[in-house]
Amino acid sequence: MYSVLVFIDGTICDQRNRIQFVDTPYFNSEDNILSDLPTGGSLKCMTELSSKYKLIYIGARPDSYVDITRKWLKKVGFPEGEVYLGENQEERMKIVLELKDKNDFIAGIGDRWDDNELHLAIGCKSIILKEWEPNWDTVRKYI
Repeated sequence: MYSVLVFIDGTICDQRNRIQFVDTPYFNSEDNILSDLPTGGSLKCMTELSSKYKLIYIGARPDSYVDITRKWLKKVGFPEGEVYLGENQEERMKIVLELKDKNDFIAGIGDRWDDNELHLAIGCKSIILKEWEPNWDTVRKYI
């Protein structure tokens, strides 16, 4: 089964409600993360993709937030998938290069140019969407 790498914040997670707390411990508090909303249309598209592909979620969060992130994904109704977190691009690159050996990626979905770098490193189609306002028809068209 092919895999799809899905970036969390800005792509499927609208965390704008907590941006005012950036660089404070409260930014990544459990209550704050659990109040995040899914981006418009992301639940439907991820559900559609999960019927054909293995979803692997990746985010720019401290690795210690994996359980809270899984809790959020479940709370809002996203399909099951592995969750990997790395605070910086170097950490995320290391993660995807390890994942490349265990998965056959067909595509990566993100909202920032550095997400594209990760997609290129694993040799898959790269779909970069508008942050917090992704057009999921673009994903449907190219995957």
